[in-house]
Amino acid sequence: MNPWVAISSTGDRRGRALRLARAHDAVLSGAPAPPELRGVIVDSWRRCTAAGFDAQRGLAPLALGGEEAEDRWLRSPLSAAEGVLRELLGDVRSEGQQVLLVCDTDGTLLWIDGDERMLDDAMAVHLQRGARWSEAAAGTNAMGTALALDHSLQVFSAEHFATPVHGWTCSAAPLHDPASGELLGVLDLSGPLQTAHPHSLALVTAAARMVEGVLAAGSAQRAASRREPVRSFTLATTAAPAPEPGVRIEALGRDRAVVSGVELSRRHSELMVLLALRPEGMSAEEVAIALYGDFGKPVTARAELSRLRRVLGAALLAEPYRLAATPRADFLAAEELAGAGVLGAALDAYPGPLLPRSEVPLVVEAREALDHRMRSAVLRSGDPTLLDRWVHSAAGRDDLEACRRLVGALGGEDDRRAGALSHLRRLAGGA
Repeated sequence: MNPWVAISSTGDRRGRALRLARAHDAVLSGAPAPPELRGVIVDSWRRCTAAGFDAQRGLAPLALGGEEAEDRWLRSPLSAAEGVLRELLGDVRSEGQQVLLVCDTDGTLLWIDGDERMLDDAMAVHLQRGARWSEAAAGTNAMGTALALDHSLQVFSAEHFATPVHGWTCSAAPLHDPASGELLGVLDLSGPLQTAHPHSLALVTAAARMVEGVLAAGSAQRAASRREPVRSFTLATTAAPAPEPGVRIEALGRDRAVVSGVELSRRHSELMVLLALRPEGMSAEEVAIALYGDFGKPVTARAELSRLRRVLGAALLAEPYRLAATPRADFLAAEELAGAGVLGAALDAYPGPLLPRSEVPLVVEAREALDHRMRSAVLRSGDPTLLDRWVHSAAGRDDLEACRRLVGALGGEDDRRAGALSHLRRLAGGA
C-alpha cells in the first residue's frame, strides 16, 4: 500500500478509526507505537511530542483575523489560481461534505470553500481563514505535515495528533513555484470520516499540479509581455540554466515538451516523457531500445542523456537514469484527474494528445492509454456538457461515436444541438 495514503478503498473505516484511537491513547500513555501506525505518522507524532504540543486541547491557533488573512491571500501568488479552485469546487460539492482550502508556507489558512454545511463544522475545529495549521501549531495534520515533509499525504481520524480533529480526514499536496521550485503553500481537501477515500490524495495532488500550471502560464505571459521568448534548446545545445529537481513537464498537445520554461528538442521531449513514465529509472541499454528499437546503441543513449543533463542539471540522476524527484507532468495530472472521476478538471488539463507525432513505442502506448481513459470516462458519463467539450477538443473532434452520443444527449431545444447535428453529418459523410 502507498505509505502516503491512509486507507484502502475497501477497508472498514469505522474499524480503522477505532484501532487508530486505541493506538493514539496508547502512545500518549507512553507505550511504543503499534504496527497500526504508519511510519510517517509515528515520525510526525514524535515531532509534536518534542514540541510539547497538547494533543487533548490542541486546536489550530487563530494567528490572523479574517480580513488580515484575506489581504494576505490577495497578495499571495497562489491567488492567481482562484479560478481553477472555484472550478474544482464543483466536483467537491458533487461529492458533498467536503471543503477545499489553501495554506501558505507557515501553515496559515488563507482560502477555504466547499459544502456549506461542512463550512460550519470546519469553523468548530478552526478550519477557517487565519488559523495556523503548521505541524508545530496544530499537531499532525495533512496540511502541516505535507509542508513539513514537502510531500503529498493523507491523514485519517486519530492519525491526527490533536484529539478534537479525530472526526476528520484530510488529503494535502504541496504547491511550488513552477520556475524556481520554491514551496509556496499547500492545497487540502478535508471532510468527515465517511468521505475518506484513497482517490482523494490523487485528486488533490493532480489539482495542485493544475494550480502550478496556472502559475506557469501566468509567468509565461509576463515573460512574453517583456518580449522574453521561451528558450529553445536543440541537440546542439551547449549550456543552459539548471532548473530545480521536481521539474514541470508540459507535453500534451505539443510535439516539443516544455520543461520548466525550456522548450526541448523532439528527442529530448521523448526522453523526458520516458523518464516520467519510468520513475524507477532506466539503464542506458533500456533507453537505447526504447528510443531506437533493437538496434539502438547505449553509447548513443548516453550521449543524448548527457545533453539533456545540461538542461536539467541536478534533476537528472544516473545509474539508473531517472528524475531526482517526481515531476509535475501535465499528462500524469490529466490521468489522475480522469481516474478520480473529476472529468471537468481532467478535460481542462488535456489540451491534446501526448507528443502526438512521437513514434517511440512507450510514448505511443502512454498516449493511446491516456486518450482511451479520457474518452471512455466522458462516454460513460453521458453528460452532454462533457460530450460537447470532448467533440470540440483536439483529441475528440473526429470521434463519430462521441458525436452521436452528444446528439442523443441534447434535448431538442438545446442551442447546441444544431451544431452537433451538423458536426455529426460531416463525420458520418466521411466515414
